[in-house]
Amino acid sequence: MTTTSTGTPAGLSVRGIIKRYSGVTVLHGVSVDVRPGDVVGLVGHNGAGKSTLLRTVSGATTPDGGEITVDGRPTAIDSPSAAIAAGIATVYQELALLPNLTVAQNIYLGEERARAGILDREGMRAGARRLVESFGLAVDVDRKLGDYPVATRQMLEIAVATHRDAKYLLLDEPTTSLEGGQVEKLLEMVRSLAADRGLGILFVDHKLDELYAVCNRVVALVDGRVRIDGRVDEISRHDVVAAIAGDEVADAVTGSGGAATPAHAGQAPTSDVRRWLPEKSGGRRLQIEGLQAPGVRNVSLTAEPGRVLGLYGLVGAGRTEVLRALVGLAPITGGTVLLDGEPYRPATPAAAQRAGVVYVTEERKSDGIVPGLNSPMNVVLPVLKRYRRAGFLDRSRMLTDADELLAQLRVRGNRNGPVVSLSGGNQQKVLLARAIAQRPRVLLLDEPTKGVDLGVKAEIHRIVRSLAHDAGLTVVIVSSEEDEICEVADDIAVVAHGHSTGELVPAEHRTPTALRREAWAAA
Repeated sequence: MTTTSTGTPAGLSVRGIIKRYSGVTVLHGVSVDVRPGDVVGLVGHNGAGKSTLLRTVSGATTPDGGEITVDGRPTAIDSPSAAIAAGIATVYQELALLPNLTVAQNIYLGEERARAGILDREGMRAGARRLVESFGLAVDVDRKLGDYPVATRQMLEIAVATHRDAKYLLLDEPTTSLEGGQVEKLLEMVRSLAADRGLGILFVDHKLDELYAVCNRVVALVDGRVRIDGRVDEISRHDVVAAIAGDEVADAVTGSGGAATPAHAGQAPTSDVRRWLPEKSGGRRLQIEGLQAPGVRNVSLTAEPGRVLGLYGLVGAGRTEVLRALVGLAPITGGTVLLDGEPYRPATPAAAQRAGVVYVTEERKSDGIVPGLNSPMNVVLPVLKRYRRAGFLDRSRMLTDADELLAQLRVRGNRNGPVVSLSGGNQQKVLLARAIAQRPRVLLLDEPTKGVDLGVKAEIHRIVRSLAHDAGLTVVIVSSEEDEICEVADDIAVVAHGHSTGELVPAEHRTPTALRREAWAAA
């Protein structure tokens, strides 16, 4: 056991933490230990209590019971500043550094140095340069942080956190906005912080590949309780997924359990939603030749009814831009698009909706859900005119339909409360319900499982494949996860620098490694 210089056990120890909100217990006596040099992976379904535990240890919220000790000493962590004083730094999924300040200003924000009452700008710039060099970051400390991509800002955020004498680092899904080599670079930074600098790290993530690549221990939370706590070499991925989401999902996600696969495991929750959708039809639904639009130089694709087309590429490759052009959020400036053989060039999302093309955004919080409205109202917003009778809304029929659709997609939680109170995964299913309610012929999905847990991800995969295979929709999905594209898509096209040749390869002929290699070779 590692000890401090005074002989007390070294480590961050969370014992029996209880947290309630409005009388509802969210954490039921949770205990977790993080020793110096450990990377402890924290995983669980949305709503399991991961974020609440992080907020408790970081001082953002006060527990209703339990104790936190730092290096053997009981420590009152009642504010973020108290956590920092105790050597605990937190990097949240939504980055906190200020993009309008320089890198050096961000590093010393709140800890500015002065000489004789005058800011020591040169000293701070020199200190900032030493910090970024120690992390191998090729950045100019005099440039504004906003000039750098998200991957660089994420690693700078970690560097700044450790700069302030942190001994323990809490990371909240740090790879969500990263991909490919960016993810590996960040994971290597995490390994180095633990192995070379002796930091204890609590690493929240829902991607098991990443957890097992960087963590030496894994803790699984289920409904506010610790279900699994052990070494990664003693606990299988199947065990983790089974603890969180059940054996059926575990078999689907990890490929165990005989014939079950992610594509077909379990009963598809969309079997009763076909009444919302147009009749099946054959032919080439969407034909794109030489598409040009902002961020898109020359894209050719064919998407057919009853199949899922996966678009893969690096950040900035033009994947999202293709979808935005097809749904009327960006102007099509060149090329030809045919929808069921007819010219298609929507000027607005409303025009796209009338043509049967519906888009589910990547950013559900900023331009997806309407946070103050409940789930049924979020579902029916685009189709209110369907429920008008003599100038009045038939609210009873409208809400009955929406509730039925939400139930069929297994949206859990209080559906009559503000949608923002639901977990991220359930919010995402509300957006899918909204898309289905619009009776699409073509469904465009941008990162549909971003920030959702393993169980919900498997459910969304089943929904997507059932919408295509059972209901006959044409589905185009963009994802930065190679595994996801290979699991859910029937055909795959790679987009690079706003360009795609139109060559579609069946998903069974592509591996995640080959897909990643092809995208990076084209970058």
